[in-house]
Amino acid sequence: MKTKINILSNNKINKFISTFLSKYELTFLKLEDIDYRAQSANINIIIINNDKDLDKINIENLNENYLIISNLINKKLNFNNKAQLLKTPASVNNIKNKIQNFLQNIKVHFHDISINNEKLTNLKNNCFCYLTKAELEIITCLIREKEISKNFIKENILEIRSNIQTNSLESHLTRIRKKMNKIKTDVKIQTRNDKLLITI
Repeated sequence: MKTKINILSNNKINKFISTFLSKYELTFLKLEDIDYRAQSANINIIIINNDKDLDKINIENLNENYLIISNLINKKLNFNNKAQLLKTPASVNNIKNKIQNFLQNIKVHFHDISINNEKLTNLKNNCFCYLTKAELEIITCLIREKEISKNFIKENILEIRSNIQTNSLESHLTRIRKKMNKIKTDVKIQTRNDKLLITI
């Protein structure tokens, strides 16, 4: 399953960036369409080309899941150490390294939990545990989508054809729930019909 990235810009996207991010599922949105609450758990790249673009950004609503690419060289941009900033023009290698570093260190938040790489942390009590790659992909997908079918997870994350009978998903869910209980989070994963929901 491809990781989703929102690209937010009011101008034509640099071909290099689109090509470099081709292994991701890109959603292109205008700056006016930023929904900070809905997108806070998503990966977001904002491209600022002029002062008008900058005026459309609510800096207070940005978090670590936003990378700002800006060519406003003479502007002092302060994002309060929340969003990351990449000033252009820059060398191709600098752009690649900055984007790769941003994508590798992305954090996912939901209520009292935070996921960074494979570490699941309860932000209230600082208890943490580590997730397997499959567990990480399942819980991250749930946080981003809020509700998702079991078949989607089987086919796109676990790569199991829907016509094959297996308890693999249930086994993963049991282990995820045990880990969530261990760190005493309020977040729950519920099953409703053939869907999974993440709730408080």
